[in-house]
Amino acid sequence: MKILILCDVLFPQTTGGAGRVARELAIALRKLGDEVQFLTRRTPNILWGDDIKTTYFPSLGRALLGHYGKTFGETIDLFKPDIVHVHQPLVAFLSIPSHFSRLIVCNYHSSWPQEFKIKSSRLPRKVREMFAPLLSRIERQVLCRAARIVALSEYSRRQVEKLYKLRSVLIPGGVDSKRFRPVEEERSNGGLHLITLRNLVPRMGLAELIHSIKLLPSHAQLDIGGQGPLRPELERLIDSLGLTHRVRLLGHIPDPDLPCFYSNADWFVLPTVALEGFGLVILESLSCGTPVVGTRIGAIPELLERFDAQWVIPEPTPEAIAATILSVNKRQAPPPWELHELVAAEFDWETIAKRYQELFQSCL
Repeated sequence: MKILILCDVLFPQTTGGAGRVARELAIALRKLGDEVQFLTRRTPNILWGDDIKTTYFPSLGRALLGHYGKTFGETIDLFKPDIVHVHQPLVAFLSIPSHFSRLIVCNYHSSWPQEFKIKSSRLPRKVREMFAPLLSRIERQVLCRAARIVALSEYSRRQVEKLYKLRSVLIPGGVDSKRFRPVEEERSNGGLHLITLRNLVPRMGLAELIHSIKLLPSHAQLDIGGQGPLRPELERLIDSLGLTHRVRLLGHIPDPDLPCFYSNADWFVLPTVALEGFGLVILESLSCGTPVVGTRIGAIPELLERFDAQWVIPEPTPEAIAATILSVNKRQAPPPWELHELVAAEFDWETIAKRYQELFQSCL
């Protein structure tokens, strides 16, 4: 089968769950024998070593929007895909013509208008709220053209039904369990080593997490991986709370270093305060043998309750985060390799990719 993956962002050119899902799924589908290509927006960092052919749209502002349709048409003529697999609505809206007749499958990662309203932006919130209805119409139009809509979680499936009155199929995100596995010699000894890996933006709840460290015993340490516009604000917060020796902002964690980053911790903390459509980092950490606590936001409880309902933080406040960490740390978490095997059995990308193959075949 020939699959053209159409996306606005693509890992590792940009960070974020949607781009990683697109990349990892493509790699798994190709291992299963499918022919896969990407069509995505050009960004400054375009090098990657998986050799999947990638065509780039011209950058917005450097070319007329009509060039999106031209690039899409040329790619279709050359590749002749059986399926166009859409991962974000904007590029699909700009590029797919109204008369296009090939099968379209859409992944719904999260609500674009809702994310736009709460994202870090130079645009005032009131301006973003004015644009949100337009984005909602664009998203609806793209979803309505799909033969199938895929939601990564029950939370996202309910969103599709509530916002757009459309049905979707639930296929979760995955993890490369051959790469994300416990690194035994790296595991920490003594103290309480907490980690998180997030884009440094408001909805991730990082300020709340940093405040929670003040409520934990002095031997609790926190490492925050990731980059984003909130870094200066978080640095000031860490300094004002007197936590410079207990909280570190590590910046970008290179992809090859992630298994060690996850393994060298007692707990991964996911302090999200809004809109978590799935949470690939949960699977990556668990696959490396490190248990996870996360807030009761979006799809987080769906994943964590499969392993231990006590790992769910009841609300995204510093007090609740600290209390949950103290509570779960008194109990014995499953051994690292047991967690790894549980995740690998259900969520390995090859297993997930087979479900996509079955879905694609059902459309043909």
